[in-house]
Amino acid sequence: MSSVCVTAQTNDSIVSDTARMTIAERKAALFKKKFAAQDNSSQVHFDTLDNKKTKVKEQKIFIPDPNKSMWYALICPGLGQIYNRRYWKLPIVYGGFIGLTYGITWNAKYYKRYSRAYRDWTDNNPNTNSFETILPSSYKVDEAILKTRMDAYRRYRDLCIIGAVAFYGITVLDAFVDAALSDFDISPDLSMKISPKVIQHQENTSLAMQMRINF
Repeated sequence: MSSVCVTAQTNDSIVSDTARMTIAERKAALFKKKFAAQDNSSQVHFDTLDNKKTKVKEQKIFIPDPNKSMWYALICPGLGQIYNRRYWKLPIVYGGFIGLTYGITWNAKYYKRYSRAYRDWTDNNPNTNSFETILPSSYKVDEAILKTRMDAYRRYRDLCIIGAVAFYGITVLDAFVDAALSDFDISPDLSMKISPKVIQHQENTSLAMQMRINF
């Protein structure tokens, strides 16, 4: 009878130990699943952030169209530079046009004054005497001085007009070239390699040196 009781107790202890091990294994499995789920969710979160960063970088890349840039620059000076996002060039563009426009108007004003004075001097009409106030009183007014200054201001005015037209063409060319070279890839690996080379011409063979530049 005592042996039967001992056997029953032993079996109960084995069952209880097995149950404890089963519960512990279940807890460990649940913990592993929970940790794996958290790891997967964090990995998905990081992947989502990386994808967003990649999309933002792709959206920030802007490659202007050279034809559009040229037409914008033709329509309005400086508009091509704005389209190319070269805002630092705007003070140069508008500063050049303002300076040339001032030169045109200033020289044109004095050209008109000396032109009228020259006409008044040569028409022999005593009522037209604008030449008397165009020069300081210390100057002796004569036909040569009036004609020389009239021609000088006309030449300066014409040069300013030519300069304005040339500057306008330069701004259009700058906008077009800047847009065309915006996606030009300049590799940081700049190297030069010199090596011997064998050149074959039909039956003759000659040695030469070749130079290769990588950029």
